[in-house]
Amino acid sequence: MRQLPTPHKVMRKGYAVVRSARSRLDSLVLVPPSPDDWPRITAEHLSLLDGRTLNFCARVPQGLTASSASLLLGSSSPVVVPLTLVQRGDGYVEAQGTAVLDLLEADSGRPHPMPAGVRRFLLAAGQWRLSVVFTDAAGKDHRFAVAKAPRLMPDGPTISEPVREDGTYCRLIASGTGRAYVSLGRDDTQAEIVSVRIGWSEVTLEGRLVNAPAEQCRGDVALVRRNGKEGRVVPATWHGDTFVCSLTPADFGDLGAKEQIYDVRLQRPHRRPLKITRRRTDVRTPGDVFRMPYRLLSAQDGTALRINPYYTPVGSLAFRAAHLPSGC
Repeated sequence: MRQLPTPHKVMRKGYAVVRSARSRLDSLVLVPPSPDDWPRITAEHLSLLDGRTLNFCARVPQGLTASSASLLLGSSSPVVVPLTLVQRGDGYVEAQGTAVLDLLEADSGRPHPMPAGVRRFLLAAGQWRLSVVFTDAAGKDHRFAVAKAPRLMPDGPTISEPVREDGTYCRLIASGTGRAYVSLGRDDTQAEIVSVRIGWSEVTLEGRLVNAPAEQCRGDVALVRRNGKEGRVVPATWHGDTFVCSLTPADFGDLGAKEQIYDVRLQRPHRRPLKITRRRTDVRTPGDVFRMPYRLLSAQDGTALRINPYYTPVGSLAFRAAHLPSGC
């Protein structure tokens, strides 16, 4: 007889389906078709491997003799990235270029050393459509819309879109018609874990509030029991946008030998609580990598608490906790 899957496996599979669907939606930009969506050209290479350096390479179409080429970002007042024409051994000509893209509103004004021949462009938040223009010897421009980039590294330990520490993002997306765009912006405010340190008698959480102004960097950590009962609020100490909180066995309340689950939240004054989540990462399967062990915490009355910090399928921090019977 075929064995039925456990509820836990069903939940994990369901969350995986949701994450996959959300990933596909995040890679699309909902814009209506425009007249300049055609003709199309498919890039030989199009990537943002380090989250800010745009690498582009396209073959000059047959029958077109180009004297220069440029990559355009945007439509009405486009950003122009010069491309270099390179003769290949098979007779074709390629247009190659590299540019560093950063979010204008996040620029600190400090100088950024650039490699020779590479320019840095500051772009406003939004979606920037990609086009390539080839200019022939007579000075006539031939403009092509860039088709969406082929998927890089469909498997492997990491994804091709690294995480920016400042909470901004720069990624390649595509329209419903299949045209390539560069999307820049800032993620929503979120609380993420920096470290979880388990000692003999307490668990120390260090976290960070991302994409929040300085006046909002305050609040306390709440342990909310999964069965719906009131949780415990534990004070946190703030240093800029980072916070530190120590959890003791007493903070988990009166527990029996039956294991209970606590969700961890950041409670901020006059604002909705935030889930404290796994640190943003480019690891492809973080649930298989970021795993924490069961440990024992000693209470002041001599009892022991068995505890297991873990991340839920959606990446939020939670605790499994239970008192050990005397004599164990």
